[in-house]
Amino acid sequence: MTQPSPPSNQTDSDPIADSKCEMKQTQDLDVGAAILNGTIHPVEVDSDEARKFLDKSCVSYAALWGMVEDAHLVNDQYSWLTTIFYLGYMAGEFPINMLFQKFDIAKTCGIFIILWGATLLSMTAGHNFAGLATARLFLGILEAGVSPCFVLLTTMFYTRSEQPLRTSIWFSMNGVANILGGLIAYGIGHLHAALPAWKFPFIIFGSITIVWGIIFILVTPSNPTKAKWLSEREKEVAVLRVLENETGIDNKTFKMEQVKEALLDPRFWLINLHCLANTIPNGAVSAFAPLIVNGFGFTKFESTLLGMPSGASQVLALWISGYLATRFKGIRHFLMIGGLLVALLGGVLIFALPESNRVGRLIGYYLLVGFSVNFVLSLTLLQSNVAGRTKKTMFASSFFVSYCVGNLIGPQLFFSREAPRYQSGFASMIVCFVVQIAIVIVMYTVNARENKRRDLLNPNGPEDQHATAVSLGLSDMTDVQNLHFRYVL
Repeated sequence: MTQPSPPSNQTDSDPIADSKCEMKQTQDLDVGAAILNGTIHPVEVDSDEARKFLDKSCVSYAALWGMVEDAHLVNDQYSWLTTIFYLGYMAGEFPINMLFQKFDIAKTCGIFIILWGATLLSMTAGHNFAGLATARLFLGILEAGVSPCFVLLTTMFYTRSEQPLRTSIWFSMNGVANILGGLIAYGIGHLHAALPAWKFPFIIFGSITIVWGIIFILVTPSNPTKAKWLSEREKEVAVLRVLENETGIDNKTFKMEQVKEALLDPRFWLINLHCLANTIPNGAVSAFAPLIVNGFGFTKFESTLLGMPSGASQVLALWISGYLATRFKGIRHFLMIGGLLVALLGGVLIFALPESNRVGRLIGYYLLVGFSVNFVLSLTLLQSNVAGRTKKTMFASSFFVSYCVGNLIGPQLFFSREAPRYQSGFASMIVCFVVQIAIVIVMYTVNARENKRRDLLNPNGPEDQHATAVSLGLSDMTDVQNLHFRYVL
């Protein structure tokens, strides 16, 4: 067991209470280290999320600038390029996440990022469906651990109350990437070079990824005790702060009893079903975004530029929802439902409005960002409501397997014969949004009832309950075993 422990010189006083006086110092350190070093939740994570989104979006930009024609893709082969990526992702999810528990999580993740960039560069050598599909398969395998790595790093550096805003910030880099990618793709469309324009996205983003992977390895710590720029006292403060999570910090022992508990926990199946329903629309939008806007009646150049406001609205929505979830207790599920209602309105507008109403359908497209709010907040529930290192690995791995399955299904519901309206695709989105609302209500009910039941079992009040929960969390007890643990609502 290699779990970081509290400082050896602590007294009988409550170490968490003692650490409160250091909070401002730690917050200042958070900001400074984020700018300079990559930090308490590394800025590498923020930037890498943007880079990751750009890498995945390369294929849609390439399709806009001639890849489909040059590679002689026919029928639904373009959709399958998206689908096969997630087949690889799904195959790599559990093995790679088990590596993260056994080895240094940040260094291992950095190696995968470098290999990912090299594979992205190899896409330029693909001249047919088989070549492109092979590269996409390996891209999926290599990405499998990146987002779970970010989730686990966030739990190791931030308290449960702080996690929603930080997770929203690093996930909002998808929106930033949408804006940057649109600008770059627009510029690529104006290039006049011997090399086909569709290859430039892979060259640009593949090269950036390799460089960033090296930076990630050099700078990103796997837990607070390994942050080289922190003093010993600051490391102590960082560890003491996250003890409040009641989930421990790290543990290298893989425990089969926690695997069994995860599979028997109704929250495991609820959050996976929720993720599946959420990522069916995501898979479709990620793969078809430029083509969807182009189908509204805009030119290729207009479609590229008009996709950028979607990124801006996503950033805004995620930052606002993350702030609210951090500022106010017990509202995460309600924020999720709010985001879904916005996305539902967007889906209905696109599906129901006539083709002549280009502006109305475009507004509907922008409103679809509401489901990304839902996805991020569900991630924060996974971070905050699962204790036990192996159990957390199971939840995170299965969550992203569900993410893969949804992204596999989504593009297949956008049939080329239905272009440009894609009626089946948008109808399926509407159904998924409704299903998610129902699941969120059930999740809230399950957690609220369990909290109430545990309150009745503990006669000593919340302060005693919390102190005991912290102590038991350090012993790698799960949220089910630790009856002093309370679920975040």
